[in-house]
Amino acid sequence: MSWRRVANSLQAFSAHTSLFCFTLLLLLKLDHLISCSWWVVFFPLFLFHAVVARGRFSLPAPAVPHGREWAPCHAVVATPLLIAFELLLCIFLENIYASKPPPVSLQIVFLPLLAFELAILVRLKESAYEYYLSH
Repeated sequence: MSWRRVANSLQAFSAHTSLFCFTLLLLLKLDHLISCSWWVVFFPLFLFHAVVARGRFSLPAPAVPHGREWAPCHAVVATPLLIAFELLLCIFLENIYASKPPPVSLQIVFLPLLAFELAILVRLKESAYEYYLSH
């Protein structure tokens, strides 16, 4: 067993553990069993993104998908848009639970998810068009 395999296993374990901690904290917060800030609840999720980014952008770079010379747009914009959604949701929830008017509306909170879905839709249309041309 090489140290690289141990490091990869440790990285996968820490990513899954942070997702489990987020789920557990979210469950406890929604059941009113803990009374911490929403930032504390979302911290394991932000940690998950950091662990995944560390693996994705480490050297040597991961292999390019078979038959591609570049990553699809939705794969590149996925993490920033998801983090933007999570940050906006955290701001919204923090103010709602504090009985203050939220500084952002729910329409603004969900804009990054809408943009992400549009990027996926555009990529699917391109794939369908490429398939149509090849057959």
